[in-house]
Amino acid sequence: MARLRDKQPEEIRFLLNRKGMTFAYIDRKYQLPTDTACKAARVPHAEGEAAIADALGLSACKIWPSRFDSRTGERLKPQPAENYNARPRLRHCLKGEAA
Repeated sequence: MARLRDKQPEEIRFLLNRKGMTFAYIDRKYQLPTDTACKAARVPHAEGEAAIADALGLSACKIWPSRFDSRTGERLKPQPAENYNARPRLRHCLKGEAA
């Protein structure tokens, strides 16, 4: 059986927008610090994941299968290092490299 992939942050934003919500709205509604939901879409953050999943009416393990044990459904603790991927940078932001 093939391993399910995590939803991309852009997919999550699209799903939220279809319901008339934004990451900032999620932060306010669930009383999270600013940018928590946006960051949780990219890197593991338990409270942010739970808020996004609740707002979308999905389980967090369906949105981010790599962050959960496939057999038990429990959230992995600690998270694997590959779940902390750096945000891709635009070419014009890379200092010291030709564009």
